[in-house]
Amino acid sequence: MSFQNIYEGICYLNYFYYILVMYIIGISAFYHDSSVALFRDNQLIFACEEEKFTGIKHDDSFPIKALEYIYKKYNITSKNLQAVCYYEDPQLKYQRVMENIKTQWFKNPIYSLKSYLKIKKNIKEVDKKLKEISPNVFYSTHHESHQHYSHYTSYFNESTCLSIDGVGEIDTVSIGVADNHGIKYTSIAKYPHSLGLYYSALTSYLGFRPNEGEYKVMGLASYGDPKKYIKEVRNLITYKNSKLECNMNVFCWNTTDKIMFNEKLAEILSVPQRLPEEPLEETHKDLAAAVQLRYEEILFDIIKSIKPLSKNTLLTLSGGCAYNGTANGKIIDKTFITNLWIPAAPSDAGSAIGSVIHYLVKDREKKYFKVTRNPFLGPFYDNNTIRYAIGHRKYKLITDEMKLRTHIAEKLNEGKVVGWFQGHIEFGSRALGNRSILANPTFPDMKDRINKVIKKREGFRPFAPMVTKERQHDYFDMLTDVPYMNQVVKVKEQYRDKLTY
Repeated sequence: MSFQNIYEGICYLNYFYYILVMYIIGISAFYHDSSVALFRDNQLIFACEEEKFTGIKHDDSFPIKALEYIYKKYNITSKNLQAVCYYEDPQLKYQRVMENIKTQWFKNPIYSLKSYLKIKKNIKEVDKKLKEISPNVFYSTHHESHQHYSHYTSYFNESTCLSIDGVGEIDTVSIGVADNHGIKYTSIAKYPHSLGLYYSALTSYLGFRPNEGEYKVMGLASYGDPKKYIKEVRNLITYKNSKLECNMNVFCWNTTDKIMFNEKLAEILSVPQRLPEEPLEETHKDLAAAVQLRYEEILFDIIKSIKPLSKNTLLTLSGGCAYNGTANGKIIDKTFITNLWIPAAPSDAGSAIGSVIHYLVKDREKKYFKVTRNPFLGPFYDNNTIRYAIGHRKYKLITDEMKLRTHIAEKLNEGKVVGWFQGHIEFGSRALGNRSILANPTFPDMKDRINKVIKKREGFRPFAPMVTKERQHDYFDMLTDVPYMNQVVKVKEQYRDKLTY
C-alpha cells in the first residue's frame, strides 16, 4: 500500500470521525448563575457557570466566556453542532408578565411599562443570541429543565420529581412523575405565590441579598429559637387543600422591581427590618429560625400532598430551594419518601444540563437515559499548569502524590488551614474537593478563625464536614450518601463534643 493511499485513508477516517461527533449546547442565562453545558454524542462532557470565568459572583449575563472556552477547547463549528437548548420558554414568561401587568396597568403604570419593555427585550435578545449559535434552537420550560436534570442524573429508573424555586415562567412548584416513558408534568403552584420568593423576601428583610444570601438565613436559623416568631411567620405563607398562598398584602414582588415587601411586614413580625451593615441580634436569629421552620412545614406538607399524584417514594428534588440542606436532611424522616436524590447544581445553573436532556428524551419511545453524576465538569488544570502559575513565588513543590498527602495531613493535624486545588472545576455552588479550604474541625477556634481571617465573613457561617465514604456512618446519622453537600445530617452523640464548636 502506497504512502498516498495510507494518507488518504487517514484523512477519510478523520473526516468520518469529524462528521460523526456531534455536540449539543445547553444554556441558562439572564436570571442568576448563568451557565453552559456541553454534550458530545449525547453524553455530558462539560458544565460550568459563567461566574467561574468572569469572577462575578452569581453572574447572570449571557455566558459568553464559557461559550468561548468550549468552542476553542472542543473545536465546535456549525457543522458539528446539532442544536442549542435553552433552560426556559421566553414566550411563557411573556405570558406571565402580561397577565401580571393587566392587574397593575392603571395602579402602577411605570412598573407595568418597564416590565413589558424588559420582557420584550429579553425575548428578542435570547432569540438573537441563540440563533447566532445554531439555527436549531430548543426551548425547554423552566421546571421541566429542573426535573429532567434531577431525574436523569439520579440512581432511580422511576421517581417523583419535585421542583421548587422562586419562579419559572409561571410555575413556582411543580411535580413530575418519571418512568421509562419520560416525565409527566403537573403544576402545583403559580406566580405570585412562591415558597422560594417567600424565603428570598425574608432573606432581604434580615439584611442579606436575595438570590445569594438564603443559605446565610439557613445557617443563622440554627442559632435561634423558632417559637419566638413562628406564629407571626405562619401568617405570611400557607399551604391548605393543596394550594400555596403568600400574603400579598405584605409581599409586593409582583408590583415593583425595587422591593419584595412593604411596611406591613414589620407590623406583622414586630421585628424591625435589619439593614446589611447592622449587627445581628438575638431577634434576628430567632426570626431566621422561624422563617426556616415555616419553610420546612410548607415543604413537608407539599410532599405529603403529592402522594395521590405519585405514589413513588423515591424523590428527586430540584430548583433553587433544593439548596436548603437543613430541610432536605429531614425529608425522609418527616414524609413518606424513602430515598432522596438532589443533583450537584439543582438551581438554574444545572438547568443548562436539564434543557439538553429534555431535548434528547422528548422524542424517544423509551426514555431510559442516564447522565453522568460526576460534578467535576469545568475546565481542567494539570500539575504543570498549576506549577507555572505559582512558579514565580517561593513555594516548596512536592510532586510525589503520597508525600503530598502525608504532608497535608500533618499540617492539618497541626491546625494549619490548607487551600486545595486540583483537576476539573466543580459544577454547582458547593466546593467538593477540587477547589476547597481544608481544616481540622477538632480545634475549638477553627470555624471562627476561617470565617474571620480567611473567608472574611460572618462568624455564624458553617462549614461542611468531609469524611471518607467508608467511615460516614461511623460519625453521622444518615441513610444514604450525601455527595454534594445538599443535606444536613446529625453528628452521632459520641462525637458531638469533639466535632462541633
